[in-house]
Amino acid sequence: MGRKAVLIAFWIIGFIFGEAAWALKTPVLQTIENLGIGAETSQALLAGLFGSAVMVLAVLAWSFLSSTS
Repeated sequence: MGRKAVLIAFWIIGFIFGEAAWALKTPVLQTIENLGIGAETSQALLAGLFGSAVMVLAVLAWSFLSSTS
C-alpha cells in the first residue's frame, strides 16, 4: 500500500474515532466524574483513551496491510 494511501487511512480512522469521542463524551464524562474524578482530569483521560486507541488501531491496520505473506 502506498504511503499516501496509508496516511489517508490514518486520517480517516482518526476522524472516525474523534467523531465517536465527541458523540459519546457527555455520558462517558459523567460516568468518570461519578467515580470521583474531577472534570478536567476526566476530559484528559477521555482524550488520551481515544487518542491511544486511534494510534493502536492505525498501526495494527498498517501492519496487517503491509505484511508480505
